[in-house]
Amino acid sequence: MKKFLFIIGFAIIACKPTFYQITQRSTTFTEVNASLKEDSQVLQTIEPYKKQLEAQMQRIIGYAEIEIANGRKINETPLGNLVADMCQQRASREIGKNVDLGFVTFGGLRTSIPAGAIKVSDIFELMPFENELVVLEIDGKTMRKLFEYLVVTRNIAISNSKVLIKGGQLKDVLVNNEPIEENRIYRVATSDYLASGGDNMTFLKEAKNIIFTNVKYRDMIIQAIEDTHKQGKKITSSVGGRVEERP
Repeated sequence: MKKFLFIIGFAIIACKPTFYQITQRSTTFTEVNASLKEDSQVLQTIEPYKKQLEAQMQRIIGYAEIEIANGRKINETPLGNLVADMCQQRASREIGKNVDLGFVTFGGLRTSIPAGAIKVSDIFELMPFENELVVLEIDGKTMRKLFEYLVVTRNIAISNSKVLIKGGQLKDVLVNNEPIEENRIYRVATSDYLASGGDNMTFLKEAKNIIFTNVKYRDMIIQAIEDTHKQGKKITSSVGGRVEERP
């Protein structure tokens, strides 16, 4: 019996996790500056990948007639309108159903598209995030909140819509050239970041459904420019007609 108890006791002790405690620590800092020598072996290892990446980044995907500029805290920008249209068109293709509108925040577009040749690197600078294109199914009440957000923040570009702002207030909205119906379900295309309530768009969490396309925003823009180039056309965009403001 004593032998049996000893074996059990030993087994219990053996099964206990071992805890370690730090008794001493030391820290060293290496300043990265011009005096730091390059590691030739590391450079030799990464050189083929560096050349391949540089070649991909410098690849020309299309051309722009003029600079397609972006801005902040305004009603419309050429770039915002262009990308919002791309969202709606690509999302409609991906889900095989009509998408009522696309929208993007001006702040989510980090630079403009330059005039002339457009390189892959330009789009990486424009859209450095790994955001995914998604489609939200929302009712008319939530749709109206989207346009009220536009009026307050002046931070989103929209497609397929007309907005009238009067005296700083939302006066009228048309989607598909029709007034918003509160109980109708609309499909809107945007990024997964905004769909999850990013940029204080928490009202989008009221969506009835969300459809993931597995298409990255950046890839969407690159492919849209490439498709336009294959048609022998240049990228262009303008403002006007989407957001009207009166005193």
